Formats: sequence, structure tokens, C-alpha cells
Amino acid sequence: MDTILRDLSIIWVLIHCCIMFMMLYESRFSQKKTNIITGIFMTAIIIITVFNVRQFGTAKAGELIVPVCVIPSLILFFVMAKNRGTRFLFTFCLVDTVVLELLFITNLLDGLLGIKNYIVMFVSRLILFPLAEFFIVKYLRTPYQSLQRRMKKGWGVFSILAALFYIIIIWTTYYPFIILERPEYISHLVLILVLVPVMYITVFKVLWTQLKLFDAAEENRALNMQVKMVNERLESSAEIEEQIKILRHDMRHKLLLISDHLKNNNLNSAEESIQSLIRESDKSTVKNYCGNHSVNVVLSYYERIAERAKIQFDTNISLAEKLPVNEMELTVILSNGLENSVNALKDCNNKRISVKCFTEADKVYLEIKNPISTPVLFERGLPKSKKEGHGYGTKSMASIVEKNEGVYCFVVENGDFVFRCSM
Repeated sequence: MDTILRDLSIIWVLIHCCIMFMMLYESRFSQKKTNIITGIFMTAIIIITVFNVRQFGTAKAGELIVPVCVIPSLILFFVMAKNRGTRFLFTFCLVDTVVLELLFITNLLDGLLGIKNYIVMFVSRLILFPLAEFFIVKYLRTPYQSLQRRMKKGWGVFSILAALFYIIIIWTTYYPFIILERPEYISHLVLILVLVPVMYITVFKVLWTQLKLFDAAEENRALNMQVKMVNERLESSAEIEEQIKILRHDMRHKLLLISDHLKNNNLNSAEESIQSLIRESDKSTVKNYCGNHSVNVVLSYYERIAERAKIQFDTNISLAEKLPVNEMELTVILSNGLENSVNALKDCNNKRISVKCFTEADKVYLEIKNPISTPVLFERGLPKSKKEGHGYGTKSMASIVEKNEGVYCFVVENGDFVFRCSM
């Protein structure tokens, strides 16, 4: 009975270690499946750990922590993780390091105060672990997951650094035997545990700076795309103005011709001339696909390009004048997607572009689809360009969607390359 609070505190630590990790990492499975697998696994780990502590004592159980807890949990969460590689390793080391720091602090408090039956250990862990989780939820979770999603590279050095500190803490604490039985080395461990938060704060500052640079680069690409769109609109306006001049110049002659056809009761020729006049008039206007003018301008511009390239251009657009997202960002995504489709169809026999866009529940949904003639290679969910200096358009599209906390996918379905997003 003297050790019941110790055993309960071990169970408490293992449960909250799992909770903290699940707060920061993203599983590739559904939430329900993740919870079931994690629950079964942690129950087994808790049973084995408590058995080892009761059977062999705290010191021996500490030595067994790596084969019993660390390695199995590393393998399990790696299999379930959505973001693997160095990003996963950094998250794993981060959480376990926080847990080890709290374990040492509570063990040290329990030893220094000298109260029997592990009361100080149990109470301090009962308080400190929920406080750590509160800090994670309030200050760390959202920016950290944003870093994980948006920065797919650049984690290698930081992950190695985190892993080294993690190994040093475990080795110093439990080997050759538990640190509490080597009081002359406690000051060394305290120094390491002070250095660890300093290291992580520095790492997060560097990562945050990298993210800001990444955002600046993406904003620069978006700005370049916006400048390009403005130039395209100016070219389109100049083209329309020229067409209007020609239309005005030819209008009198065509109206006289239509009048002559009508006087001679030549209705078919008159109808044909009127339809010709309507077609020429349509070319000099921005087509009305939906209620938003900017989207209409982009679609009109690319439909004219498609018409010249003999590409079938199908649209199904249902948008109001005011959008639930930034209008310019949506048109940048639309322009990039349509430009990619037009370029992809240059060497394709089946020339067809399909565009769907609508709003629902304060979100914009967009789908751009075109046939492909060659296989598409993907890298980290994005189509990989074979040409040097290309591929920035898809990266910009993905970045804008992520910035708006939306979701996107680039996939190949039934011989079509498809981009979908909602934001």
C-alpha cells in the first residue's frame, strides 16, 4: 500500500505523455481509429511498466524504459503519423523531453521534502502535467502544427539536436543506474535540463524565422502572379478596345447589309449576318460566369486562350459578388490552375478543361480538371515539374490554401489531372 501513489503517478504520467504527443502530431488515420489504437497500445505499456516497477523496483524499471516504452511508442506513432521523417522525430523528442523534465522535477521534489509514501510526487505530477497541457493548447499547438504543415523541409538538423539532448537526458538519468542513487551527478542533470528549454526556444525562433521567409517568398510569388494578372487584364482590355473600334467601323456596313437582306426578304442571310454581329460583339465583352467580376475576368481571359488553342472550356460557376475568402487570392489560384491546364494540353489530343467553383457554408470550393497525355509524378502531395524553374504555381496554390486553413489535393483520376480545394 505504501507504493500505491507511486504506481498511480506512473499511470498518470504515461497517459498524459500520450495526450501531449497527440496534441502536437497529426495522425494519418481517422480520430476514432487513432484513439482506439493508441488506447490499446498505452494500456499494454502501462501494465508492463507498472509490473516492472513493482517486480524489479524503480531503478531497474528506469533502465528498461527504452526497450519497454520509448522504442515501441516510437514505432507505433511513426506508423500512424501523417508527417513522418525528421518532423516526426522532432515532435517525438520534444514531447518525451518535456515529460522527462517533469519526471525529474517531481522526483527531486519528492526526495528533497522527504515526505513518505510518494505524496509529493503524486500531487506535483497531478498538477504539473495538466498545466503543461494547458500551455501546449494555449500557446504551442496551433503555431507548431502550422509549422509542421507548411515547412516540409529544414527539420533535419533540429531533429538531430533534439534527439541528442533526449538521449543525453535518458542516459544521464537512468544509466548506469538511476540518478537519485548518484546525488553527485544531480547538478549535471540540472544543468542539462536548464539547457534543453533554451535549446528548444532557440530552435523555435529559427523555425519561425524560416517560416516568415517562406511566407515572404510565397507572397512575392503571389504578388508576381497578381502583376501578371494585371498585365493580362490590360492586354485583354486593349484587345477588347481594338475589337470595339473594328466593330464600330464595320457596324454601319453590316447594318446596311442586314437592311438590304430584309428588303429583299432574304431572311436566312439576314439572320446569319445578325448572328455574326452578335458573335463579334461577344468577343469584345467580359463573359458573365458568376456574380464576381474578378473571377469573370480570369475565366474570360483563359477561355479566349482556350478557344485559340482549340480547347473545350467547360465551366460550372456559382459565386456571389462578395466572397468568403480573399478575392485576389482566389483569382491567383484560379489563374495558376488554368495556366497549368492550358500548358498541359499542348501535347494532348483530348483538349478539354473543366472548371467548377461554388460556395457553401462560408467556404469556396474549386475544381479544375484536364486530361493528361503523360504520367504525373508527385512529391509530398504536389505534382513534380520536370522542367527547371517550374512548379512554383502549384506551390503557390497550395500555400494560399494552407494560409486560409483550407484543404487541397492534386490527383489523377480516370486519365484526368484534377486540382481540388476548399477554403
